[in-house]
Amino acid sequence: KQLVDTSIKVFRSQRQARVPRTKSSNITWIKVQCPLQRNGIDCGYFVMRFMREIINMNQIEIPITYFDEYKCAHYTRLQLEQIKEELCQYFIEKRLISI
Repeated sequence: KQLVDTSIKVFRSQRQARVPRTKSSNITWIKVQCPLQRNGIDCGYFVMRFMREIINMNQIEIPITYFDEYKCAHYTRLQLEQIKEELCQYFIEKRLISI
């Protein structure tokens, strides 16, 4: 969080962004309800799966509360495999990889 806070502040100062004083010194972090990762390996797939759900729900912002349609404590191995397959299919369709 500290690294992102600092980066945002540096970006704002470089762009001379006009931000109210109350917001310039303090960035508000909101804890988002989403499935929790059980290991240190699948983080990218968790993010991709969660972002896919946001898009499927036609959201334009990351929701604070989790969608009832997708609510779960953890993603299953099958749910993560679906994301991996979709990603591979995208790469193949865009000819980023060949088989």
